[in-house]
Amino acid sequence: MSPSESPTIGQKLAPLFSGGFFRPLSRPTAAIYVDCAERLVLAADEGGQVAYDDARLLIRDVLVRHPDIQLDEDEGGQFRDLNQRAGQFFNKLLEAHWIEPRRVSLDEHYVLISPALRRLLRLLTDLAEDRPEELKDFSTTLRSLCRDLLAEGVFDPNRLGPEEMRQTVKDLLDRAGRADDQMHAVEVLILQHETAQRASQSAQETLQRFLVEFHSGEHMICYDSLQEAGLLPRLNQARSVVQEALYNPFTKQRLAEGLAKHRNLDATAAYAEAEQWLARLERYLAAVPVKQRLIDGRMADFSRLSAARYHYQTEMRGRRPEQVKAYMDGAARAYAGGSFAALAHEPGMPLLSPVVEMFFGADSLSRPRRQRLPVDLTLEMSSLEGASETATDEIRRRNLNVLTPQRAARFVETHMPAKGSRISTEQLRITVEDDLLDLLAALAFDRGPSGGSRAMVRWRIHPVRADFGMEPDRIARDPHAGRLVERFTLERLS
Repeated sequence: MSPSESPTIGQKLAPLFSGGFFRPLSRPTAAIYVDCAERLVLAADEGGQVAYDDARLLIRDVLVRHPDIQLDEDEGGQFRDLNQRAGQFFNKLLEAHWIEPRRVSLDEHYVLISPALRRLLRLLTDLAEDRPEELKDFSTTLRSLCRDLLAEGVFDPNRLGPEEMRQTVKDLLDRAGRADDQMHAVEVLILQHETAQRASQSAQETLQRFLVEFHSGEHMICYDSLQEAGLLPRLNQARSVVQEALYNPFTKQRLAEGLAKHRNLDATAAYAEAEQWLARLERYLAAVPVKQRLIDGRMADFSRLSAARYHYQTEMRGRRPEQVKAYMDGAARAYAGGSFAALAHEPGMPLLSPVVEMFFGADSLSRPRRQRLPVDLTLEMSSLEGASETATDEIRRRNLNVLTPQRAARFVETHMPAKGSRISTEQLRITVEDDLLDLLAALAFDRGPSGGSRAMVRWRIHPVRADFGMEPDRIARDPHAGRLVERFTLERLS
């Protein structure tokens, strides 16, 4: 690894791997080790230490709570005395460096809780507890992110010093990462509802979970927050701000200076780290709308599952099939020894089929699938000559309607020749469909190659919907080429 490259996570954890720090988690008795660690952390004093004898008693109490777990021989499985088993587990915790011995005097003997164990226990606690109540601040997190990123001069290197720039980006990264984790938590909750719905015992339970429990769950808070208050358009604007900072060398340089001073990095490594921070922030913001679309699919799957489950419980497994079976059993007893032809004249047995045929034996099995006949794939050259010209015309016609960055850049340069100029759809006059496609290309992209040089033309969209997301009636619409377009403003950035 070169000096400018930062070590990977695996390289940083290599000492813990070689020391056996994670080995207790891979054993069948991992639950005992985790409970011992939790009890020791809770019993530690302000200095993070527990008396030697108290630690052994705590481990003994944990072993009493797990009588069904079989211990290996090196864990005291061959001993019947619980104190001996606790002593063996105590030694295992020392070997894994979860606790460290500390002797103050001949009479005072303590064990210290490893700092890495506290961090591991926090991670295991987060995995064990869903904590859906924490999703209630999801909208607050997103609003604060959009407010700070859309503020004037948020990444201005002329206004922020190196340390202030580092703290700003770190705070934004922490909040964006938390929002991304909350979106993943929403998907986990939906999957839990789906698993519970598959195990429903009655139609009433299925409807209760679908109509009440699912739509009143904590996961709906995140979903409703994205749909209301126009957060998705504001997130796209905030993402464009981060993209501009990612392509701004002065912003990255100022952030690299703060990272170099804070983490003792050289200039090259600090600059690379600054790019990674900004790229990670942009990725977090981009993941929220993508995850929202995936959650839409999960919710649709849950609705289809609930409908299928309810149909099965009411129609396929409900009372009506039992009634039909009882009716047919009664008819079989009443007309035993008769024929189907005679049943047509009996009251209550009007047969809808004039001919009844019973299958039994091999005839009642599923019919074998017939293989499809081979298809002749030979081509006639006479038909290919005209088809080639038709295909060429079709390709030429489609290329006229394709939306490309080059087309968008020409539109921006035509209507906004100078950097910083702005134009609204209210000011544009588009009458032909080709110009309308140019406008759509400008909406689809945010940059494109300039026609006169190798420089890139960049622009930004300011939609009116971002301000009136909750009041769609106040959104103005402008007529262009026989269609209505919601009003927005184009701003040329370079």
